[in-house]
Amino acid sequence: MDLEEIKELVDDAEASTSATREEASDMLVFGRISQWADDISSDVLTEFRGTFDLIKSKRNRILGELWSNPVDVTFKPKDGARDDAAETLTGMYRTDMLRSEEAVETALQDQVDCGFGAFRYVTEYESKFDDLSNLQRINAEPINEANNVVYWDSNAKKKDKSDARWCAIVTTYTEKGWERFCDENGIDYEDNKRPATFKDRNQTSAWFWRAKSDEIKVAEFYSKEKKRSKVVIYEDPLGQVKALYQKEVQEVIDDMEAAGFVKIGEKMKDRWVVTKQIVTGDDILKEQKVPGEHIPVIPLYGDWSRVEGREIWRGIYHDAQDPQRLHNFTMSYMADIVAKGPRQKPIFYPGQVQGQEVYWHRSGADDNLPYKVINEVSPITGAPYPAGPIGYLEPPQMPQAGAALLELTRRSIDDVTGGTLSQEAMLEGQVTEGQIQTAQSAQNMETFLYQNSFALAMKQAGRVYASMAAELYDVPREATVTQPDGTESTVEIMEAVFDEETGEEVVLNDITQGAFEVYADTGPSFQSQKEEARAEMRELYTALQGTPEGQMVLLTYFTLMDGPKTDHLKDYARKQLVLQGIMEPATDEEKQMLQQAQQQQEGQQDPNMMLAMAEQMKAQADMAGVQSDAQDDQAQRQIDAYKAETQRLEAMAKARKAGVETAKISTEISGTELDNLQKLQEAMMPSGMRQS
Repeated sequence: MDLEEIKELVDDAEASTSATREEASDMLVFGRISQWADDISSDVLTEFRGTFDLIKSKRNRILGELWSNPVDVTFKPKDGARDDAAETLTGMYRTDMLRSEEAVETALQDQVDCGFGAFRYVTEYESKFDDLSNLQRINAEPINEANNVVYWDSNAKKKDKSDARWCAIVTTYTEKGWERFCDENGIDYEDNKRPATFKDRNQTSAWFWRAKSDEIKVAEFYSKEKKRSKVVIYEDPLGQVKALYQKEVQEVIDDMEAAGFVKIGEKMKDRWVVTKQIVTGDDILKEQKVPGEHIPVIPLYGDWSRVEGREIWRGIYHDAQDPQRLHNFTMSYMADIVAKGPRQKPIFYPGQVQGQEVYWHRSGADDNLPYKVINEVSPITGAPYPAGPIGYLEPPQMPQAGAALLELTRRSIDDVTGGTLSQEAMLEGQVTEGQIQTAQSAQNMETFLYQNSFALAMKQAGRVYASMAAELYDVPREATVTQPDGTESTVEIMEAVFDEETGEEVVLNDITQGAFEVYADTGPSFQSQKEEARAEMRELYTALQGTPEGQMVLLTYFTLMDGPKTDHLKDYARKQLVLQGIMEPATDEEKQMLQQAQQQQEGQQDPNMMLAMAEQMKAQADMAGVQSDAQDDQAQRQIDAYKAETQRLEAMAKARKAGVETAKISTEISGTELDNLQKLQEAMMPSGMRQS
C-alpha cells in the first residue's frame, strides 16, 4: 500500500471508533490516576476531594482470577500433520509464552480497565553472540494502552480480528529514542531526523499532561494480501514426495534435477502474505515480510459488542463510574462537614467570664486546668448571673440522606461489578448459604465475561504462533519445550530418521507439514492444581494407610512436593511409580530404567534360562547322590570291620575256653585289652546296630 492509502484507512478506523476510544481513555485515567479529573468534578463545591475507590478491589479480584486460571493452548494435528509435531509445537508455545509474561499481563490490565488490550508477536535472533547463526524464535511483546495506539481494519467483523486485512500501531518516540530505533532497523536517521507526525495518538478529553515538543509519532502498519502461487511437487531419490513453492526453488531447480529430484506434478495455491511497513507522516521508511499468514497482533476485549456497525468496548470502570463518583462526592461532603463544622461551645454573658478569660481562652494541649471559673454576680449591678452557660453552639448534624446515599452507591457498584459479602458477616453466620452462592455466582459471571474473551484471544494467538513457527522452524535445530508442570526439555526439530518397518525416511517433529487445530482450555494454574491434589492425597492416605493403594497414594504425594531438600523424595517416588507401571516414563533416563527392569523380568522367564536352571538343579541333585553313596560306602566299611573284629574276638574266646595256648592268650589279652576292644567295637558299631 502507498502512504495516502494507509493514512486514509487509519483515519476511517479512527472515525468509526473515536467515541468509544475517548470513553475508554477516560476510564484509564479514572481508574489509574484520578477520579476527579473530569468536567463533572467542577460542579462539586466541597473543599475536600477524596477518593474512596470501591471498584479497585473488584478489579483486582477479576485480574487475580484471570492470572490464577490461565488459558492453556494445545495443538491437534490435521491435514497430514503428525502427533509428535503437535505435541512439540504445544511445548514450544508454552516456552515462548512463559518468556513473555509481561505482554499478556499488560494486555489483561487494559482489557479489564477500559475494555481493550493487545500484544503482538515479534521475531528475534536466538543467539545474540553467535554471528554465524541466523536462527530466530518468537517472542510476545507488550503494547501499552492499546486503546489509544492500536487501530484495526474497520471492515473486520470478528472479535478476535482474524478477518482483519490490516492493523496499525502508533508509537511515540523522543528524539533519542527515534535515533536508536532508526539505528536498530536500518533507517537513515540523518534523512529522517524530524519526520512529520503520522497521527496524533488518541487521548482523554480531560488530558492534563502536555505533549512534549520533541515527540515523534510513527506507525507500524501490518497488512496481509492473498497471493496465488504455483506449488511444484517433487519426488526425491529416496522416494519421498515433497511440495515446494516454485519461487523458492526456481534458482536451484537444475541442481535438484541433477541430484535426482523428479517433478511429478504442480498446482496453484492461495496463501496470505503479511507485510510490515514503518510509516511517518510523509514517507514509508521501511517494508519487510512478516513470517506466517496472520497479522501478529492479538486483541483482548472486555465487554465487546457492535451497534449500528460501530464497535463498542467497555471495561469494569465504565458502568461503575457514576456510583463511584457519587460515593466520592458524598464522602467528601461528609468530610467537609466534620472538618469545617464548629465544635460544641458554651454561650455566656460577657460579665460571667469577665476577668476569668484566661480560664476560657486556653484550648488543646494547653487546656490542662482541672476546672473553669465564672463570676457569680455582676460587678456593676450586683445581680447574680446564671449558674451555667445560657446556651451552646452545636456542631452540624450528618444528613440522613447522606448516610442512605452511601449505602445506595455501594449497592450500585456491586450490581455492576459483582456483589461481595463481608468476611465478618460470614464468620458470624449472619448470611445464609444461599446468599453466599448468589454473591459467588455474580462474581463468577462478571469474571466469565473477561475470561471468555481472554480464551478467544489466546486461541487466535495459537493460530498466529503456529503459522509463524512453520516458517521459522523449517530446518533441523534444537527447541526447548515446556510441560504443563513447568519442566523443560530439548527436542530436535525436523530430525530425519529411518523407519525400519516401512523402509522409508521419516522426519520427526516436522511442524511445517499439515495444519493444526488450536484448542484453548481455561482452568486453574498447575500450582493451584498441585496444592489441591496434595490436600486430597493427604486425606486419601489417611483412609488407605496400610494398604497397597495407600502406598501408591503416598508415592504420588511425594512427587507433588516442593521445597528445599525434597528432590530425593520426588525422584525416588517417581522411579517407583514408573517401575510399577502406574506412571508413564517422561525422560530418556526413565525409559531406559523401565526397559532394563522389563528385560530383567523377561530374562527370569526365558525358557533357555529356565532350562539352564533345571540343568543346574539336576547337577546339584547328582552331586547330592554321589555324596550319599559315599556316605553309604563308609557305613558299610564300618559294618564289615565290626563283623571281622567280632569274629576274631569270638575265636579267641573259644580258644581260651578250650585251654589251648592258655599262657600265650592270657599274655596277649588281658582284662584291660578286652575292655578296650569292647569300647572299640562300640565306637565302630553303626548307630542303628548300637541301639539294637
